Amino acid sequence: MREKAPNPKAMANEQKGVEEELRETNAFLKNILDSSSSISIISTDLEGNILFWNRGAENIFGYRAEEMVGCQKISALYPDDETRGIIQEINSGILRDKRGASCRVREVRKDDRPLWINLNLTPRFNEKGQVVGVLGIGEDITEQVETEETLKHSQEQLYQAQKMEALGTLVAGAAHEINNPINLIMYNIPLVLKVWQDFLPVLKERSSNEPDRKYGGLTYDFLKDNLFQLLSDMDMAAGRVAKIVTDLKGFARQSNITDKLAIHLNTAVKNAMRLAQTTVSTSGVQLELDLADDLPLMEGNLQSIEQIVLNVTINAIQSIDHNEGMVKIVTGIQNRDGWIYVSISDNGRGISKTISDRVFDPFVTTKQAEGGTGLGLSVSYSLVKAHDGEITFHSREGEGTTFTVLFPTGPNKKTARVLVVDDDKSMLEMLTKALSTDRPYLVDNASNGTEACIRLGTYQPDLLILDMFMPEMDGLEVCRAIKRERELSRMKVIITTGRPEDPKVKEVSELGFANIHFKPFSLPDFLDEVDRVLKA
Repeated sequence: MREKAPNPKAMANEQKGVEEELRETNAFLKNILDSSSSISIISTDLEGNILFWNRGAENIFGYRAEEMVGCQKISALYPDDETRGIIQEINSGILRDKRGASCRVREVRKDDRPLWINLNLTPRFNEKGQVVGVLGIGEDITEQVETEETLKHSQEQLYQAQKMEALGTLVAGAAHEINNPINLIMYNIPLVLKVWQDFLPVLKERSSNEPDRKYGGLTYDFLKDNLFQLLSDMDMAAGRVAKIVTDLKGFARQSNITDKLAIHLNTAVKNAMRLAQTTVSTSGVQLELDLADDLPLMEGNLQSIEQIVLNVTINAIQSIDHNEGMVKIVTGIQNRDGWIYVSISDNGRGISKTISDRVFDPFVTTKQAEGGTGLGLSVSYSLVKAHDGEITFHSREGEGTTFTVLFPTGPNKKTARVLVVDDDKSMLEMLTKALSTDRPYLVDNASNGTEACIRLGTYQPDLLILDMFMPEMDGLEVCRAIKRERELSRMKVIITTGRPEDPKVKEVSELGFANIHFKPFSLPDFLDEVDRVLKA
């Protein structure tokens, strides 16, 4: 019986049906894969070329499927060599063992935002059981990782605070016990030195009669040549112990600073640099300041903030052991929380990893040979915490260290600007220094009325302290100029003069400038008046 010949039309219809069924199956599977909008599913070949990219991958990474499939390698998502190395090692294991693996890796979105992905990688096989590619299923765990890191940081801070509090209690007791005997030693050593100097002629005379006699096992010649130096060394050593005790007492009590006022961080930095001037000049280190304008005020103890900056700066200088030393001090404000900061960077030897986790502990130092006690950073830490601040550091051995100190600021506390105008140089310097050191104001100055008018065009102070009688252009003319300028109408003015009977004083008062102070005046009272005027 002869077989019936195949019907080409029927075969074509059958093939068409199979292809349609296959398309429907693929669409069905794609719908299933795309339904996981928060899970990325990505398939690649062995060279890393992307073959499939679901909607979850679009949502997580920001790339559309048509931008990636057949156009990009999976390595486009890897931000650094570390991530590439991790993935390469896992893929090698997949090819070797034909088994999947999991990892937590850093990846990057299209907009360059970093991501943390919990990634499961499994091999893709062909019909012969050969690995032909990799299927990756990923979940965005960035928020979880950031929360974990924040919690870890908080726990570390709590541990450090608890440790420093316990150390403070221990240190206070130890310092108290050492203080009395060391003061007694320091008081008695100079007395013994004087006694020795008075006794030396008597001993010399006696030794001439008894040349072989010894005193405490030592000859007269030895005592004559060395005892004074031995006692001086004892005095120096006792002084060093006393300094350590003083630093310990300071470290112990810094957690209760009550004398806090509104201060300007830049003022503390400038004051600290004046105190460090000798150390800087003798070290040969180049010092660079970059202090931000218009920093908000902070509640703090000016001397304590100065000590923080001074301690960290000297620590930075002492870490430099080459001829191209550089220390840079920067102040600024953090946009995310409004805290102000001072960072102190050096290009010194860096902090050894062996002490990096103990750098704020008392007596931890690598500078014992240079006389370091290891208390500078400990005291600074306590002072920072007493101001509800934070101190952190970043260091690379052989490259340098950056310490960053952060302080909270009060709400809506803008630093007031003051312009002082006086042709008397000593008066100008006195007021400028007092208003920027004893008070937290931003101060500029001018030495005559013409210069004052020029400054008013750009500086626009909250308060003008104006001398009445000056060459070229006097205070009355400046006041008339102020009246003509609408932008200056809200500016507050204090007039100073040493000639209260002059007709111009009455005239300036009639213009509306009635806050007049007659020289000489009490500086503390004048500063209080400045505070009152600026707060009004």
